[in-house]
Formats: sequence, C-alpha cells, structure tokens
Amino acid sequence: MRNRNLYAALLFGASLFLLVRTETPAFASETARLSVDNAKIVCRGKEFDGLRGTLIVPENRSRTDSRLIELPIVVVKSTSATSGYPVFQCTGGPGGSNIGPEQRIGEADLRRHDVVQVGYRGFDGTPQLKHPLFDEIFATPEMLSPPGLRAMGAKAAQAVAELKAAGLDVEHYNILNVVDDIEAARAALGYEKINLTGGSYGGAVVLTYCLRYPDRVHRAMMIEAAFPYDIAFGTSQEVDARFEHLNKLWRQDPNAVKRSPGIVQTMKDALKKLPKEYNGIPIDSAKVRIVTYLGLYERTYVNMLFDAYISAEQGDFGSLAVMSLMFDQLMGNFENVGDLLAKTYSSVTDPQRDFIAELDDPDSIIGSPMALMAWGAFQHSDWPVKSVAQEHPPTQTSPVETLIVYGSKEAGKAFRDKYGAMFTNAHWVMFDDLGHMDVWKIIGPGMSHLIHRFLDHGAIDTSQIGAIPKWDFTPQATFLQMFQQMTAPGGPQEREPK
Repeated sequence: MRNRNLYAALLFGASLFLLVRTETPAFASETARLSVDNAKIVCRGKEFDGLRGTLIVPENRSRTDSRLIELPIVVVKSTSATSGYPVFQCTGGPGGSNIGPEQRIGEADLRRHDVVQVGYRGFDGTPQLKHPLFDEIFATPEMLSPPGLRAMGAKAAQAVAELKAAGLDVEHYNILNVVDDIEAARAALGYEKINLTGGSYGGAVVLTYCLRYPDRVHRAMMIEAAFPYDIAFGTSQEVDARFEHLNKLWRQDPNAVKRSPGIVQTMKDALKKLPKEYNGIPIDSAKVRIVTYLGLYERTYVNMLFDAYISAEQGDFGSLAVMSLMFDQLMGNFENVGDLLAKTYSSVTDPQRDFIAELDDPDSIIGSPMALMAWGAFQHSDWPVKSVAQEHPPTQTSPVETLIVYGSKEAGKAFRDKYGAMFTNAHWVMFDDLGHMDVWKIIGPGMSHLIHRFLDHGAIDTSQIGAIPKWDFTPQATFLQMFQQMTAPGGPQEREPK
C-alpha cells in the first residue's frame, strides 16, 4: 500500500528532497520535485505528526522548458499503525485555498488514514493568479446589465493580456492541471492508491481525477458537488423551481402564511418597485439579486431573505438596501478572483455558446444571477481556455466507487439526470430541503460518520443523521440588524453607509 522505504526516510530524516517521475498517461508525464519536513500540525486545536513541504511542477506540462510553479503540501499522519489508503481532500471554491488542516481535518479523520492537502495552483503557492483589474470586476455597477457584462469581460481580458505579457500562462491554471498536481503529489509521496473527498468545486476536481486516473483511486466522495462542466451555470427555470419549492414549504407553515400568503409573489412585487436608494443607501438591483441567490445556500439566510422581501413589499427597503451593501463583503470571500474565473472557465463545454441569450429571462423571479455574472462576462473576456471537456467529455464513464451526496432532492436529481450515466459504480444520497452549506451546518456530525464508513468499508450509513428538521421560516435576525451590529462602535466596522 505504501512505499515503506520512503516513510522510513520521512520518519528519520529532518528533510526529504525527492525527484519523482509520474507513472500515469502521457499527458501527465513530468518530473515533479517534492521537498518536505517533519512537522507538528494543528488540526482543530490538537497537534498531530505530519509533513509540510513544497511540490514543484511545470506550469505548462506540454513544454519541456515551462516555468516551474511551487505548491504547498500538507500531510497529517494517521494515528493508527495500520492505516488504510490516504484521503486527499479537495475543498470548494474556486478562488480559495486547498490548504487548511486546522479547519478541515479532525481527529476522527486520522484514525485510519493519512490526510493530504495539495495546494491549488493559481491561489496557493507561487505564482498567484492576481491582477488589480480582477479585483475591480465585482465592483462593476449594475453588472448584470449588457454594459455591466461587457465591462467585466473587458477588465478580465485586459488583466489576462497583461499577465501573459508578464510571462504567466493563464490557460494552464485549470482543473486539468490541478488534478495533475494532485497526481504528482500522490506519486511523489509513494502512495499506491488514494481516497478522494471533495465538496462543491472540490467535487469537480474529484470527478476529473477519477476520469483521468481511475486506477489510482480506491474510493471517492462528492458532497454538494459541482461537475467539471459549465460550473456555476444554472438556468433561470432551475432557480425559479427552487423558489417555487420553498414557496410550497412556506404555505405549509401557518406562521409564515400570516406574514405573506405566497413568498414568491412577495418577492416579485418587491423587486418591481425596488428603488435606486433608500435612506441614503444606494441599491444596486444586480447585487440584490446575486445576494438573494447566494442566500439559498443556508436555511438561516433564506429566512433573512424572505423577511427582507416582506418588509420591502410593505415599503421598508432597509434590509434589501443592506443586501446591496453586503454584496461587496460576500464577494470579498473570493480572495482570488483571477483563480475563480480561471477554474470556472476551464469547465466550459462550448466556448462559442451564447450564455447571455440562454440566461435572459425577464419573466423569471430573479433570473440566474450568478450564472449570468460568470458566463455573461466570459462571452466578452476572450479568456484562453483549455477545457476539461476537451480531454474528458461528459460521455466518459468513471469506474471508481463513488458516493455522491446532495442536501436536496431537487439538486441531486438534476445532477443525476444530467450526469448519472458517467458513473458505473455510484451511490447517491439525497436529503430533504438542505441548502448548499446546510449539509455541514445542520447534519455535520452525521455526515462525518457517513464519510468514514464509506471510505473505510464502502458502507452507505446514514444512521447518525436521523430525520432532517422541519423548516421553520422564523428569522433569527434581519439583514438590517446584522448591518447595525457591524457598524456599531466596537463592532467589526465602525462606519456608516455612504
């Protein structure tokens, strides 16, 4: 299972420098260098033995004279003397780090496995896919309008051109190379096979690895996964269907119905009379729609959204105005917009597709604002893409035993209907009415049990999850209250909205 001579060196050597040639198909042949040191690694407040180091790989694997890039790598050692295949974690995003043992590795994860995190190129290590113009993209006013989409695309195009002129090959900061980086790390560490776990965008990375290196995977798990094809694309009809389902649940709650007989109609009425400003706070309708969409990720925020629309229908636009203000904070969670765009656009299945025409639906509740923002800007960006679909089309199948988990039957069935034929050995688990993040926030401990039982034994064990709590639409706070707390003296921010 492991290269025992390698691990002897890791245990007794203060530092290890390896030169390893991968054993996989021609498209990934390369010389990868890995240097690691023994380290004590803190995971959720406890210290464990492990390794920290740097993986050096080519930026462009098709060129022998490619520049080299450096990626951080973390290995946390199993606490068992007879551990199984290691677990390689792939976090969500894109636009964020894949290195975070403190937050994402717990003691239970280490009982039977080493856990490995390999940095995502473009964000982790050097170089990073950053440019000042990328940071300006989300500041574009009314970004979902035709002028806004053109402006975002133009900023992206200029940033890419200047990065390329400076020697950074933007095209190769894609999902395919992220997967090849993980494979290079596996080979360098001497693991025969690995387990893979990934949530959201990390699920797209997991599936791509399974398509590319199926013989190297023991088991794989995808949680609330995006697929590596047209990431973030969802039609207005799909978004509307989500709101209509919530509207159905709303009508089953007597307390909710007292506040509004139908939340969808309330949203439509409020948006029709959305002002340009309220009490001195400017309101950008595009930002309101995007924050509304992002709010679907958690029950807590759905409740706050609906409260905001009910207040607006009654003439109080304070919370919707705050949502417009909060857009900058929410999008600021994407620490590297260039990386976000590069990984998203590398999932495109048809670069010539007219995304804007597909997403233009004036009769929709809020449209599909995230999809329009991402792919509408893409149409104007002239982004250099090497698409996953070029080498691994959706018609390819994965033989890897895979567990695929979704928080809602709507999302799960949509992905299974579209991509289920890609798996020859898959198990699907779908819960009821959980948002994208609720899988962890509401049933987190039970999810951890499900993961461990599957990776260890291939069992599908939801016994520790139990019944999903019935949705209570009562908001615990409002967006306006949240903002007032943030701007109060001594709060996170001490300023008034301008």
